[in-house]
Amino acid sequence: MRIPTAIPFALAMSIPRTAASYAAYVATPVLMVNWLASRSYTKALALVVFFAIAAGLNWGLGLLISPTAWVLELALVLPFLAAALGFVPASYFNGRMLIRTLNVVLFATSLISLTEEGFPFLLPYIHFLPDLYNGGFGDGGAKIVTVVGFFGLAEALSREGRPTLWNRAIVTIAGLNFLMPNFILGIAAGAFALAIFARRNRALIFAAAAAAMVVVPYLQYRAETIDNAFTEYYGAHPKLYAVGLVGQVYYNEPHAILVGTGIGQFSSQPALWASPINNWVNTHKPPLLPGLFSSEAHSEYLAPLLLRFRDRRFAIESSANKPYSGVTQLLIEMGLPLTVLILYSAYVLFWRRGGGDLGRSVFLFLIAINMLDPQVDSPWFGVMLFATLEAIRRDARIRLTRRREADDDGGAFLPRPPDPHARPIPAE
Repeated sequence: MRIPTAIPFALAMSIPRTAASYAAYVATPVLMVNWLASRSYTKALALVVFFAIAAGLNWGLGLLISPTAWVLELALVLPFLAAALGFVPASYFNGRMLIRTLNVVLFATSLISLTEEGFPFLLPYIHFLPDLYNGGFGDGGAKIVTVVGFFGLAEALSREGRPTLWNRAIVTIAGLNFLMPNFILGIAAGAFALAIFARRNRALIFAAAAAAMVVVPYLQYRAETIDNAFTEYYGAHPKLYAVGLVGQVYYNEPHAILVGTGIGQFSSQPALWASPINNWVNTHKPPLLPGLFSSEAHSEYLAPLLLRFRDRRFAIESSANKPYSGVTQLLIEMGLPLTVLILYSAYVLFWRRGGGDLGRSVFLFLIAINMLDPQVDSPWFGVMLFATLEAIRRDARIRLTRRREADDDGGAFLPRPPDPHARPIPAE
């Protein structure tokens, strides 16, 4: 019996987070790419060369660069770049099946984590925080489950034909993954992106209204109780302040406009792992790796903002209160030209050539979530994005095959048009 590749891929992306687990999270998307295709290895080589030149330029200008953070970020951001720039998926990789399988696995592991808290006798949102619906990833893992849930909903809602019982079950599972965790920014961005399906699916409108009756009161409560210390001190919301921070970095470091401050050096995951703020707000110790330290760009521009609230962790602990996002991370670490290229390429692949609502909803989610929260170097976001790209291309091939078959069937008994270049047949 042949095991679908989606199963080992989904299991690799669902193991609990440890320092060693990230090897599986990185290896999985690497195996999804067809590296023999020129559109894959040529683009990958060009990216590595660009990032190396950017790091060398920053080092040559006297900025302190962490080489380990550079390597770690290259591995973490690869899945996102592979999807946004259109790397070629491997022939054995099925994107739709992976999205569905990972949703089922995270649903099951989330129920296990809830059971340990007393579920079903104790309920999230009522007796304990819903962050424990985290797929076994631990603190912060609820964000991963929400993101995977969104892609599960988009994939299920985009399927053609009459809904099957299995499809309805996937919609339910993905909907629970999307709504149950306590990741408000992800829910807001996902609801905005999923609205594109409402125009041809009235049932979705009623389902959304029912979900809103349950979730919206809690969202209002969270909005009213959120710590506004950052906004009160700096006079701007952290996400708006992050945009101004991009201008400040560009003004003081003009070369960063073209090449950035270097991947892994500002607000990406490796930069935050090495940040001194971890001593106050992180629930686990960062990996002790040689060459992993806080870079000069992070230490000069971002760390002071975070350290100001080291004795008031809730002022910066929430995703909504962090003064950076995925878009600002791209602009500062990779520079303006490459950021524009990445986003435009994603627009072409998912919106213009996406073939329908799946690609368009995912593109809207890509933009919306990364304006609120950094997801570009989340392996799970990148893997789901790449899986969507494979699904879009597979759907396009299926539609093309059906059109060709229809053309062949429709013209089987029609006379062929005369050939203008053929010689006339002489009369007998």
